[in-house]
Amino acid sequence: MRIFKRILPAVAVLFLLAACGPSRYTNSSVNLSTIPEYAFIQPYARITLYGDDGKGYYDEESSRTSSRVISNIINSERFPFSDMIPADYSGENQDIANWLKTFPDVDPGKADRLRIPKSLKKMLDESGLRYGIVIYSYGYVQTVKGYQKEKVEKAASKVIDKAIQELTGISGLTNPSRDYSVSSPYGNVLYCAVIDGETDRVIHFVNETPTFASHPEDNGNVSDLLHKLLKEFIR
Repeated sequence: MRIFKRILPAVAVLFLLAACGPSRYTNSSVNLSTIPEYAFIQPYARITLYGDDGKGYYDEESSRTSSRVISNIINSERFPFSDMIPADYSGENQDIANWLKTFPDVDPGKADRLRIPKSLKKMLDESGLRYGIVIYSYGYVQTVKGYQKEKVEKAASKVIDKAIQELTGISGLTNPSRDYSVSSPYGNVLYCAVIDGETDRVIHFVNETPTFASHPEDNGNVSDLLHKLLKEFIR
């Protein structure tokens, strides 16, 4: 049971990332290509660090780096976005952070039901632009020691699971998916929402998960994801 308790948190995150396939929603009455400019809100990143003990913690430094990498790439590309509007997500814009953290649970087909937080509405109004765009980076990074430890524990759990199955006929007690394997010490998913300041609604919603694990702080990995995430806006 001790192995089981240590494995579950990392497995949960990895499953969540793996389950998020590319999904897109766009309001049928909106033509994104005809909108001349979007207010670009500072990206928000939430990166979890799994330490040597296998426990996950919010990593402020990695989260800042991930946000900065996204901003730098966008600023160097030909996107119809305004200069970045800064957002203190730990301060008065906490309601925006809380809103963005719900994105992994959003059904893209129902994204138009999302109401814009008050702070985001205010930010958009002050920009003078009707439409805004916000990006959320959600991922994890494991230490080398923690990753190696998890691989050993995963292998042990398979042995235990097989023994239990042979004795009781019940499978999956310690290994939720026999097809699952610890393939990378890091992973990342990017989310994008286009918001309409007049209707206070989301008119475009996308999530983008790499085919192979992507490091949330690596410029090349993030650039590849961003180009897929924002393909409607590249001009």
